[in-house]
Amino acid sequence: MDIDFHFGTIYVLARWAGFNNENARIIATSSQFVDDNISEEISTLPTAKKFNKAGILIRYSGHKLWENILNDEGNEQVWIPYHFLPGLQGTTEEEKLVCKKNSLLAKSLATKLSQITMDDHNYAFKLGIGLHVYADTWAHQEFSGIVTVKNMVVGLAYKQFGEGIVNDFLEVATSVGFDMSAPLGHAAAIHWPDRPYAEWRSDTKFENGRYNWEEFLEASCAIYNILANVNGSNLAKELTEEQKGILEDTFRGIYIENENMRNEEWINKIKENYFDFADFCDEETNLKYNKNIILSDEDFFGQFYDSLNEYYEWVKGELEKAGINRLQ
Repeated sequence: MDIDFHFGTIYVLARWAGFNNENARIIATSSQFVDDNISEEISTLPTAKKFNKAGILIRYSGHKLWENILNDEGNEQVWIPYHFLPGLQGTTEEEKLVCKKNSLLAKSLATKLSQITMDDHNYAFKLGIGLHVYADTWAHQEFSGIVTVKNMVVGLAYKQFGEGIVNDFLEVATSVGFDMSAPLGHAAAIHWPDRPYAEWRSDTKFENGRYNWEEFLEASCAIYNILANVNGSNLAKELTEEQKGILEDTFRGIYIENENMRNEEWINKIKENYFDFADFCDEETNLKYNKNIILSDEDFFGQFYDSLNEYYEWVKGELEKAGINRLQ
């Protein structure tokens, strides 16, 4: 998934679940920052240098796709735990590393997140990080965070919408300048798994077609349930049919390839209170994604990386129980 879900949708779901605008902003910012937490951009910051000097581990969870494809290991320490949570299904290690929605490990993550309490000093950061990974199990299902033939996509095609007309499936050239005989993640499917409005298919995966807005809505329902349980308010623990309709309309209606532009559309809708927050406030008219909320505050910086490291160790332990020792 992209920033429009990791920030925009997560912010909306957190507000619907009873979190105030400030806490929802931290949760959503932490969720998106998992993608933006890239070594070359963070390691030179004064705060990062200070923490490293103090012996505090600054782990990186962000990725630059082409850079990682060129890396022999595909940067598995990033892709496996943070973007392609292994389903641990099958018999071989390759099979176990394939990401699956609603897998046993995904359900364990949902349970872990639901048990976070708001008296935990790091709760908003833990939620944001964990929900990023959990959401991606829907977008990235059937792909894995390693270089493998199991990630091959043959006969990729999508439907084009616009002007009230739906065209038949259009073939996509999947050769993007690299050998795709054993691709990393969903590189062979390009960006189609992450676009909420997309209907796509291939001969090797989702041959009957995949409607991303349905997958994203299912993910939203599960995430809202987690957030509502953590908040512990008297609000319903399930999304209403009206809320589901609003989300589906938004997923399908923002038909823009550029993820940052899609996120701006989400933010504009939030500013207009399109999502009908009961306690909509003036601060929300200035809402934007700003990773410096984390980077410029030493406390938030430390809380984010404490939470990121804790999550990494949890995944590492779960994989080791399944006989997988790829994480260091």
